[in-house]
Amino acid sequence: MAGGARRTADAVVVGAGSAGLAVAHALSHDRDVVLLEGGPLAAPSAATRRLTTLPLGGDRARRYAEARGRDVVRGRGLGGSAAVNGGYFLRGHRDDYADWPWPHERIAATFDRLDGGAAGGGTMRVSACRDAELGPVSAGFESHWRTSGIDSARTAPWAGAGLHRVRSNRRAGARWTVADAFPPRADGTTLLRATATALIEARGAIVGVHTTAGRIDAPEIILAAGTLGSGALLAPWTGPLTTLEHPERVVRFAPRTPLSPVPLLQAVLHTDDGLEFRCYSDDFASYIPGVERRGVPIGVADMSRPTRGVLAANGALDLGEPDEESRTRLALGVDDVVAMLRSPAFADLVEPGSIAVDPVIGMSSHTWGTLPLGERTDAGGRVDGLDGVRVVDGSVLPALLRSGPHASILAAASLIAETIRAE
Repeated sequence: MAGGARRTADAVVVGAGSAGLAVAHALSHDRDVVLLEGGPLAAPSAATRRLTTLPLGGDRARRYAEARGRDVVRGRGLGGSAAVNGGYFLRGHRDDYADWPWPHERIAATFDRLDGGAAGGGTMRVSACRDAELGPVSAGFESHWRTSGIDSARTAPWAGAGLHRVRSNRRAGARWTVADAFPPRADGTTLLRATATALIEARGAIVGVHTTAGRIDAPEIILAAGTLGSGALLAPWTGPLTTLEHPERVVRFAPRTPLSPVPLLQAVLHTDDGLEFRCYSDDFASYIPGVERRGVPIGVADMSRPTRGVLAANGALDLGEPDEESRTRLALGVDDVVAMLRSPAFADLVEPGSIAVDPVIGMSSHTWGTLPLGERTDAGGRVDGLDGVRVVDGSVLPALLRSGPHASILAAASLIAETIRAE
């Protein structure tokens, strides 16, 4: 489609990440769907898909400017962030879904289809690493906490307080994305490399979208460009949007010897008071080309008291800062991690005198919740007060989210797609 051209469709889905692919696949059974994606449309290369690398550069990554200078990176291209991230696919805690507008049994059944339930599998090929796959840092992490009296969470397939082997969407050591599970249907989907630049309004409703490839009109405009991408399109109409993030304080150490290449995040601990201790397997520089080597990180994230920021109508982004209560919670968690690194379980791993705490509290790259289900969006993804547009990505996740968002985003998108088809 040449620049400036105009076309129509039954539905336009903006963004070919996990949510967009799932929704486009579902709707294309009985609709003419145009699926827009600003990044590469080809499947990621085998090298890009390996879980022992994080390809957060080049044309499969997008960086957003942030008011406090943080490096805010998201995936772009077919598969979205799931094509370049660490492969974390844990559900949240069971009661994280209390405000979702569907019965719990239906939510659980949707997750079961995606992740295979407690046994694993499902359409997303979900599994946790086996003992033989566990790297030395994760093995020390689990040993320390078990010695301290903390065992594996007994809430499977939901997350809960206790140790977790991180469940990952993977096959043969590589990321398995929604592009693999729900590829665009050739007979119902037009996959178009183009960036949506603005929504089009007429007679009090959104009726189309301006793109770098021209205008597209449709009775259904469905935003799946990620919380930040969709928010940038919506904020001129809704006004400033409140963002949520999981703040993370990082403790680092120098390893005594080089570490074996394994996936970045194999084990986490969810504490009773809502923190997540993230046992990264090696220095980020071992996974991300061009990153300065700073030591092996252990993250302490506040999963129960997210940071609140703002996405302004002009697109300016400020992810905010944790409040005093959250800072105190993080500080106590950092003390626990420092004690862990000084324990016998890490005696052969940590170079003496190398433990250091990052001076600045970072973020988890989880930004969500600008238009939460049950408050600003309904079960069909409709935005309150803005006709003609739906949102199906992390924007719609409610405030409480005590695991990383990928599994929850895909479950929400699947449920919204079912609702749309049933209307």
